[in-house]
Amino acid sequence: LAIMRTFCFTLLLAIVFPCALHGEDLIPGIVTFDPPPFLNGGTSGRGSDDLFSGTGEVRQYSAADNDIRTSQRRLHVNVRAVGFSIGDGKVVTYHQLDDKALRGWMQAVMDSNRNATNIARVADAKVGGQPALVASYQVAQWAWPKEPGALFPIEVYWVRIQTNRVVEIELIADTPKHLETLRSCLGNFSIKRKDG
Repeated sequence: LAIMRTFCFTLLLAIVFPCALHGEDLIPGIVTFDPPPFLNGGTSGRGSDDLFSGTGEVRQYSAADNDIRTSQRRLHVNVRAVGFSIGDGKVVTYHQLDDKALRGWMQAVMDSNRNATNIARVADAKVGGQPALVASYQVAQWAWPKEPGALFPIEVYWVRIQTNRVVEIELIADTPKHLETLRSCLGNFSIKRKDG
């Protein structure tokens, strides 16, 4: 009886407040994502292996049809600290970054990826209606059974959520066509800037 009441109450909420049940609250009050049906539910993120890298994984999504032999599509959501330095005693100091400095920081991060090739210059973009930055590059996948050494296209989007924090969205695919299907998901994000 209790299960039936819970089910009926949940159904009533879904009917009365349908928008409240859509999307996953990735960062409460700041980032929500409503994944399309082809993306499997996200796996919860984990902290970075390098605590001083400034990047923390929030969630990973994979396409339902991913198969190591035929196709790969993944979407990663991270939070990245920007505009910081680490001094003596591993003391972290944050610096103010204007939009031009943020663009330079992103370009430096992209350029420092030792496995990347064909790195594009950082450009303006939109994610969930918010101003964003985007950079793209390719990474050779030597263990890819379908085509060893194939260049996987990757796009990285940054949306500033605080002065020294961005939401980083990585789109990873085996072909440009598959990358386009991931790019179409960007409108499914809702991102709000939090002061500070």
